[in-house]
Amino acid sequence: MRLSRIVIAVSLLAPSVAFAEAPKTFDQLAALVVILLNNATAVLVVAGIVVYFFGVSTNILNFSKEGGEKVRAYFLWGIIVLFIMVSIWGILRLLQETLFGGSQISSTPTQTQSDPFVSPRFEG
Repeated sequence: MRLSRIVIAVSLLAPSVAFAEAPKTFDQLAALVVILLNNATAVLVVAGIVVYFFGVSTNILNFSKEGGEKVRAYFLWGIIVLFIMVSIWGILRLLQETLFGGSQISSTPTQTQSDPFVSPRFEG
């Protein structure tokens, strides 16, 4: 049982190790940070929605009882927290456009054109 967990973990992490590459420029480092924050935000939003609807489904019958006001306050704060978590995506996009001039950040390193058969274009 323990050996199978180790084999599964190694097989899942092998591509990460094989394709591991340190960022070479600030743009690549910033792109990596933005991608990680964007993915973490997505995971937190999904977890927040799951927890919120779990709370709604388990406490929906307590609205009319003595704890109804407390449950309503939790529901309201849950909606506010979900709104803030979704607004993080907008903040990340704003930072991305501010720092990088509105260009899309790609996770792959950019390469310059190195075709020797392309003639240079001169203005004039």
